[in-house]
Amino acid sequence: MTFVDSCALLSSRLFYKIFIRTKFLCTNTVRFHMDVRDEAKSTMELVNIPSIVSVYRHALKTFDDNTKHNLNTNLGKLKSMMDKLRSEDLGFDKTLGEHDIWNTPNKAPCTYIEVFQNSKINMSIFVLKPGFKMPLHDHPHMHGLLKVISGAVNIRSFSEFPLKEAVNVIDFKVRAKHEAARLAQGIHKRRRLFAEVTSSRMCTAESETCTLTPTISNYHELEALDLPAAFFDILSPPYDTLIEGIGPRRCRYYNVANEISSNLVELQETEVPKCFFCDQAPYLGPMLG
Repeated sequence: MTFVDSCALLSSRLFYKIFIRTKFLCTNTVRFHMDVRDEAKSTMELVNIPSIVSVYRHALKTFDDNTKHNLNTNLGKLKSMMDKLRSEDLGFDKTLGEHDIWNTPNKAPCTYIEVFQNSKINMSIFVLKPGFKMPLHDHPHMHGLLKVISGAVNIRSFSEFPLKEAVNVIDFKVRAKHEAARLAQGIHKRRRLFAEVTSSRMCTAESETCTLTPTISNYHELEALDLPAAFFDILSPPYDTLIEGIGPRRCRYYNVANEISSNLVELQETEVPKCFFCDQAPYLGPMLG
């Protein structure tokens, strides 16, 4: 090989290396810009997710059977997310917050808006007429979160107090067997129980989310003040889903039969108050499900 041929071969190899390196750098630069663009897009999509959609997704996760071991942690996060919810996040119809609509003839004192429901959770909005009190009722073996989104309500909550069982804590399994046997025979005996007042306060759209568990604050009543009031709630499991050994979860209503002290009462189960009935309105917020 001549000197000229050697130089030509060396030059060719050098040119090829430069070409490959330049191509590599260009390709990586393009990929870098694409990654940055995709990351920005991903971040933008996260930012643009409506608040109620995030709440809905986390509620499904919170009450999924596969995440029960993290229930308390997930409940805490769900409560924090609901604390930030506002009426506009749910597409709330502002006319339901005006006095005039509640003065229409034959208007129900409560309007129900179903936001989402499956076998695990029920998400809904209740709107109460000014001065109307949603009767004292229970949430059998359920978790719940309630966030006022418009107006103001007085909320009084109770927890069952095992005064009759001074020695033993209430055994839900034993009670379930008796209850199932009684219902199977078609017998319905109205419950009478002692209950401790666990919370009594006024809540507005600026207040934190109220919570209930299968044993804490599981009974409550809500009263709208001078303006129509609306609240968003999540219940799990929903009413009418089965309780093992008992049957469908039924909402039961109560009267305070006896005030034993300032924070202890005796509740008597009663029929659904005739004053309490609902009409319905459509959900106008972001699509869920």
